[in-house]
Amino acid sequence: MEKAINKIVKFTEYIANDKDFRKSEALDVLNLINNSNRNLNVYRGILTVCYFSKFNGFPDGSFEKFKTDENFLKCLSFLKGDLLPPPEIGGVFLNILKIPDNNGEYRDILMGCFYGALWSFMNNPKNFEKASEYGIAIIKSAFSLDNFNVQQKINLNKDKVKVVSLAGSGKKEIKLLNISSIAAIITAATGKEIGENIVVEKTVSRATSCTTGSSDIFELVGVNLNLPIYKMADISLKARLGIFDINSVVPKLNHVYDGRLYDVQVFAGLVGGAAVVNPVDVDLINYGLTRGSTKLCLSILSKLYSDKNILVLQGKNPTGESVIYQISIAADTEIAQNIQGQTIIAKVTPKDFDFDFKPFKYIETTQNPRENLNEFIKILIGRGSEELKQAVAMEVALNLFGLEVVDDLKTGADLALKTINAGAGIKVLEDLVAYSGGDIKKFNNLVNI
Repeated sequence: MEKAINKIVKFTEYIANDKDFRKSEALDVLNLINNSNRNLNVYRGILTVCYFSKFNGFPDGSFEKFKTDENFLKCLSFLKGDLLPPPEIGGVFLNILKIPDNNGEYRDILMGCFYGALWSFMNNPKNFEKASEYGIAIIKSAFSLDNFNVQQKINLNKDKVKVVSLAGSGKKEIKLLNISSIAAIITAATGKEIGENIVVEKTVSRATSCTTGSSDIFELVGVNLNLPIYKMADISLKARLGIFDINSVVPKLNHVYDGRLYDVQVFAGLVGGAAVVNPVDVDLINYGLTRGSTKLCLSILSKLYSDKNILVLQGKNPTGESVIYQISIAADTEIAQNIQGQTIIAKVTPKDFDFDFKPFKYIETTQNPRENLNEFIKILIGRGSEELKQAVAMEVALNLFGLEVVDDLKTGADLALKTINAGAGIKVLEDLVAYSGGDIKKFNNLVNI
């Protein structure tokens, strides 16, 4: 099954990037979709709109009902070069999201049509300014589903604390352990160790394409995520860490797209939707983007939050392909940053943190949630592998740099490693379990084992 999904994802990514394909290839992939027991209707939609644009017809008769659908026709005309005003683009997306559950399959296919129509345009540097406008329109339309004001955030007392939000697009090609979640904890712990009052706000979601998602791992250790947003924000000031499940912040939007996607798409990925959903006002936005334009994503986030420091990072494999939304231990990482109003697109390697290159295999996820949980706990008590320590330390160093706590990445990585080796991370997690009213007995049992 996983092999079939991988083939479907790769093919639809390929054709959404305006690559040539044959009818027979498309029909073979459509057959894989039709024979799957997963909800792959988004990919059916990507295939449909790209197929119709190329061959001026549908791959089979089941799609004929879309022939008169206004949203499909707008996606199709856009794909063929008929540019729409940004408000109209946002309107099309919102119209699709509002289709009720009793017509859910139809909605999911149209969502795929929307992603398939926009992906190539949004990633073309020639369209940068227009794509930025589209990104803003898409974000505001999507979040309006839950009446979520993307610019009205919970205000912590930032005269006394430095606040960072961490989020990622997900859908990594290389499936790693829960590195960003560990890095969130270690960033908070490092702040305590060096006398800096750093509060980390982590956006989390359920697993779709990996063994344990960020929501899953925190619940497994006993954290209570079923709290009002303002309550979690208040807890974050005490524990130095807050966890915000996307489903709690924007339940209607999450209901529409959750569990349907196995790769990055326009909303949650390219335009930074997962970063925008964090409900707390912060000093630094750190967003990991698996694929797509880091420059475009930075532009969109900077227009929404012009007074924030922002980092958008994208890890590569040794052949130069973008594969993870973390810093790569195996190759380059592209970082688009806006620090104190200065925009820079740069590349870093492990050498910039004073580390050697390491293969991804040392930090890849297992297929067993229990094993992933063990690795999660081990690193927080200072007993994790050196490779995992390295991966986490690089993420933490970037946070410290973006918060302007350190001037260089090597210093940040050294501070993070000292925190990790001291086992200081586990206290931050224990505090979060306790303050959230979570299962402290479960937590203690895991740590003792």
